[in-house]
Amino acid sequence: MSNSDDTDSAGTLATLAFLTVDDEPDINWILGRLIARRGFPVNHALCAQEAIDLSRQTPYRAVFVDAKLPDMAGLVLIKHLRDLLGDPFIVLISGFFFADDPAVDQALQSGLIQAFVAKPFLHAEILALIDRIAATW
Repeated sequence: MSNSDDTDSAGTLATLAFLTVDDEPDINWILGRLIARRGFPVNHALCAQEAIDLSRQTPYRAVFVDAKLPDMAGLVLIKHLRDLLGDPFIVLISGFFFADDPAVDQALQSGLIQAFVAKPFLHAEILALIDRIAATW
């Protein structure tokens, strides 16, 4: 981490913290286990409002967001998270959208999201993505 944006207000090196946002507790659990396996701290939210509240308290550097949440569409939440967090690495996960969906393509092309993962996903796919995220910071 050589970027000056990686320091907090006290001048110390910021931690690569993850947030997972999915209304299915099992998805949050498995994502959390995989993230923790790589040694990173992770928090979970079951809805968009909880994710927004957590993001006001912690400067997450990476966020996994489900496309369909009970209180807000995932792509709308991502716009709020960008306002709160600046430029985190955001992964859209979905059992509804597919990689070739126009909404996913547009979100990738515009930089709203950096990656897309379809459910069900392979553990190896998530671990490779976590490694990619870590390499960017």
